[in-house]
Amino acid sequence: MTSRLYPTTRRLFQQVFRGLKALGLGAVLSPLSFALLAMYITGLVLLDRRQNGTRIADWLPARCHDAINRLLRTHDISSRALMKAVTAWAKRLGTGYLAVDDVVVEKPFSKRCGWMGWTYSTAQKRKVYGFHVVVLMWCCGCWRIPVAYRLWRPKAKCRAKNYRKKSQLAWDMIVEVVAQGLPIEYIAMDTLYSGSWLTKKIDRLGLKWVGVLHPNTTVFYRNQRQNVKTLSARLKLKWRKRLGLRARSIRAYLPKYGHLRLVVTRNRHGNGEVLATNDLDTDLTTLVLRKRSRWSIETLFRDAKQFSGLAACQCRADRAVVLHVAFVLLAFILLQRFRRSPKETLGTVKERLQMQVFTGGFPPPAPLKGKVPLSHLTA
Repeated sequence: MTSRLYPTTRRLFQQVFRGLKALGLGAVLSPLSFALLAMYITGLVLLDRRQNGTRIADWLPARCHDAINRLLRTHDISSRALMKAVTAWAKRLGTGYLAVDDVVVEKPFSKRCGWMGWTYSTAQKRKVYGFHVVVLMWCCGCWRIPVAYRLWRPKAKCRAKNYRKKSQLAWDMIVEVVAQGLPIEYIAMDTLYSGSWLTKKIDRLGLKWVGVLHPNTTVFYRNQRQNVKTLSARLKLKWRKRLGLRARSIRAYLPKYGHLRLVVTRNRHGNGEVLATNDLDTDLTTLVLRKRSRWSIETLFRDAKQFSGLAACQCRADRAVVLHVAFVLLAFILLQRFRRSPKETLGTVKERLQMQVFTGGFPPPAPLKGKVPLSHLTA
């Protein structure tokens, strides 16, 4: 397959091929599926937009676009097996923390796919037509590793008995990752995933969690029953110079949660929120920093859309969309592996790889010396 590629793209294909081998995917896939997967991810990295089967086959003519479509639709590939291989590789990096959240991928013209539907986008502040992806990400140092994901099907597109909430999908992923022995320090969540039933189940697993409470959550503090919104308005907060906000830490009882450590915060713009954790011995600064660490999953969504082609799939089959998301997450991991330093951004990595393809690895010509005649500039 490599012999049918352009000479300038062979080096990138070989880098992707070796990177997937290092992740342990060679033992999960057949040789043909593995080679097509390497070709697909090479196309995701090489192209900036519209990374579909036709354009990938045009730039990487090792196989036709029908072979790429069959990879998504008919090949015996399990997305969960791919993520398990990634989790086994991530265990070697050390101890990290988990972050869970979902992202909306807009597909306004995809009317025949079962994953699509009208849903509210917090980024657009309006309803959009597309599909939801719930991602469980594991962070360790400079690494952001998606270890599990699920696509959420709207209630109107499935039977009532088969409908699953996003929090239920998140719980299934957490159980899978814990069963594989991934070292976890804590789990960072947003308001949607900080519900009482999910946090109680995480408690039973012996894990620490950090989340944001809904303003209407009932809390008992100093023998007074009140909601979280009223509590945050009554407490006197102290300015924390290191954190850049006003905050106060208390210990309270919540009927649906039990005893929790709460941190009431309010930034300089007057926006406040109440953080909660089941780690009663944690201090205020640690709790705030753990909550802020959840932002790394937002950067995963941004980079996956900009550099890995998360919204590029044009297939109608449900299975094809699921596998495309898996391949996008694998491309996101490989871009991190190709960094020359931990501070190098994924955009810089992708631009460097593209420059190697476009220039063929040849150095630029030497700069001109002396003055250029005016007649050459006006000709």
